[in-house]
Amino acid sequence: MTGLKIPAAPRWAILIVISVLAGYASYEMTGPSVAVPEVAMSQIYPASSGALNLLGRSFSLSPAENPLRNEALTLIAKDREKGWTLYNEIVEAGRARYYHGCFACHGGWLAGEMPVQAVGSREASTPSPLQAAFALWRIDIGGLEQKKAPETQAPVTPVAHKRLDETKVWQIITFLTDSAGQTPPDMPGMAETKPVLMGMALYQQRCAVCHGKKGTDDGPASKRMYPQPRDFSLALFKYKTSPGTLLPRDSDLFHTIERGLTESGMPGWGELLSETQINSLIPVIKGFDVTAAWAPEDADEADFDERGYYLKTDFRQIAEAEPTSGQVPYSEGSIAQGKVAFDKICIKCHGPEGRGNITSGKSRLEDDWDNRIWPRDLTKPWTWRVTQADGPEAQSREQTIRNIYTRLSIGLPGTPMPAHRATEAGNRDPLSFEERWHVANYVYSLRQKTVPPDDKPLIQALHTAGPLPDGLDDAAWENAPPVTLRLTPSIIKQEHLTTPLNDAVTVRALYNDRDIAFLLEVNDRTDSRPGEKVSMRMQDRRYRLNPDALAIRFPRVDAVETGPQVLTPRYLHGNETNPTTLWYWNAGSIEPPQPASQLLLDAIGPAQKLTLRKNDQSLSAHGQWERGHWRVLMKHPRAAANGRDVSFNEGSLIPVSFLNWDGSNGEALYRNTRTPWYWLVLSTPPETDQGLALPVGVSVGVLLLGFLLMRGQRSKR
Repeated sequence: MTGLKIPAAPRWAILIVISVLAGYASYEMTGPSVAVPEVAMSQIYPASSGALNLLGRSFSLSPAENPLRNEALTLIAKDREKGWTLYNEIVEAGRARYYHGCFACHGGWLAGEMPVQAVGSREASTPSPLQAAFALWRIDIGGLEQKKAPETQAPVTPVAHKRLDETKVWQIITFLTDSAGQTPPDMPGMAETKPVLMGMALYQQRCAVCHGKKGTDDGPASKRMYPQPRDFSLALFKYKTSPGTLLPRDSDLFHTIERGLTESGMPGWGELLSETQINSLIPVIKGFDVTAAWAPEDADEADFDERGYYLKTDFRQIAEAEPTSGQVPYSEGSIAQGKVAFDKICIKCHGPEGRGNITSGKSRLEDDWDNRIWPRDLTKPWTWRVTQADGPEAQSREQTIRNIYTRLSIGLPGTPMPAHRATEAGNRDPLSFEERWHVANYVYSLRQKTVPPDDKPLIQALHTAGPLPDGLDDAAWENAPPVTLRLTPSIIKQEHLTTPLNDAVTVRALYNDRDIAFLLEVNDRTDSRPGEKVSMRMQDRRYRLNPDALAIRFPRVDAVETGPQVLTPRYLHGNETNPTTLWYWNAGSIEPPQPASQLLLDAIGPAQKLTLRKNDQSLSAHGQWERGHWRVLMKHPRAAANGRDVSFNEGSLIPVSFLNWDGSNGEALYRNTRTPWYWLVLSTPPETDQGLALPVGVSVGVLLLGFLLMRGQRSKR
């Protein structure tokens, strides 16, 4: 029997593939890599002490019993209706207290994401792993930042017992447990006995805290949100697919509830509520209308009460959808034509680069409820609500462009964003059919102007042999890898900041043998310098106009531990034993005259003032605002001259965080946005000839060895 003979061409193909794979494997094993710890905020949750001293009482944490819920469950066993009434009253009381005192940090869905990012309360396993009494203890003591010694611990989460008694804390815990869908483990079958809330009861439990009990945007959480929750009383909905001035389709309302609205306080309820429950909310929303918009056209006056509410449930249902046929392919030619139309009509609100900096001369934009609103920053698709389609860019691009076209054609009812297709027969379209498609393609292309946020906790500073750039437009910055980091508002010190406008900072870093330089970029709709005419005219009446500012923060020497648990200085400027240093840049003022400044500041915690280094001129910085965009360059020597600051050594992981003050938003001192701690590493370019020499050599070697083996086999035959 003779062996199977493989033709020459497949043999060579297999050999080449094996050679390439061998070279790639050697590159992965020997190529440059940096292993970094997870992003750290030093927010440590210590273990239970076994006992709790609260309000002059001491009791064990081991029983894991919530006395308020147990009282309700005991009553449920005797009288189901009265028991559930009591339980719901406890939950309602806890909800009210949560939204009054906890909402600013933990958000409306308890996930620590809305309206600002913080530590989550509604994770998949929360709060069931927490004993109820332990949860009481955690709320009582607040969040601690663990340091080297117990005496250096300080609260991050506010200490509850300073303003809440034990009953109120238990009410909050009952609300948290109920919101997570958890039932007591010692009551089997309780999930089957609890009524499934539908319609108005479901609305009052899940929606009223933001939208109000009557749907008029007056819930206890509404004033801490930007944008404001929807007021249902006027039947105006921003995101719809029905044409012209028609009311939204039921599917539009369903999708908004199910998926939520990105970058707002509206969560996606589809993960918590069933389709039946979501559908039950739609007639409730329609029933809040006082304009008779949802009532049938032939409804009688007797069908309305004295406040204008329609008393029946046969609400109108819209079937028509805005057509999206005839889509123009995404191409450079279409993008160019779209820019021409955009500059003619859209630039007045969205700005010449699409960043939302108003150029029309209007002092402010307001919605139909007199709320201050800002045009969408079209360069940041992660902030788009509804319009950005799900999925990778290659799969979602065409649908996203269709969504942009729909927004252009219909507009955003209740806002200054008009329809760009005629809403009445016989009128001329503000933008023609083809122009709307071209503008949609152009708007989609604007995302190329911005680097999307990256969850990786590493910022790579790239080595350059020559002098570091002194200019913001220097071509050398194009070689530095950009990283965009999320900015989250400060909610711990002073007045809570729950309505931030600047949400990200893009960072580039270069270094040479002597210095290190950073280029920071922030999309900011206003050039906030007191006395600047345009910014002063547009200033929000609620706030004083302060200068815009940016800062980079580093820990001092010995203020970081990297193992076994990563500990960095406290989120608010460290403390006395773990201080931090800020490289601070301020945009200055026109009136009174005050030039831009750069300062080195030392910080030892939120209770102490920042200390200025008066005789240290080692930091140089300058910035420029242009077309809704700040760019700030900061440069500093790598070596620490004082022995206290960190030295920027190659290969070392250096903690770093970034701070931003949006002066038009009334931000100053501790009222600002910031990133958590990330890691900075100084390294040479990874793709060097020397770095590729070994992988190429391995590939060639394997190829040569295979050739010799095949040649030997042929000679034997």
